[in-house]
Amino acid sequence: MTEPYLTNDQLAARWGLQPAAIKNQRARGIGPKYYTISRIGFPAGTPRVRYPLSQVLAFEEANQITPN
Repeated sequence: MTEPYLTNDQLAARWGLQPAAIKNQRARGIGPKYYTISRIGFPAGTPRVRYPLSQVLAFEEANQITPN
């Protein structure tokens, strides 16, 4: 079974931020661990960045973040 994940937009909504803010944090190396999926085999516009839910929960706990 595959681990649940959040997209950039889902994480932004969870934290009450704009998606661009999550993207900027990721570019600066801030935030939970993530992975990027290949464009091959996915329709155009499919979100490519994935945040494993376990990593999001661990980051929230370590940084005392309360999701919305």
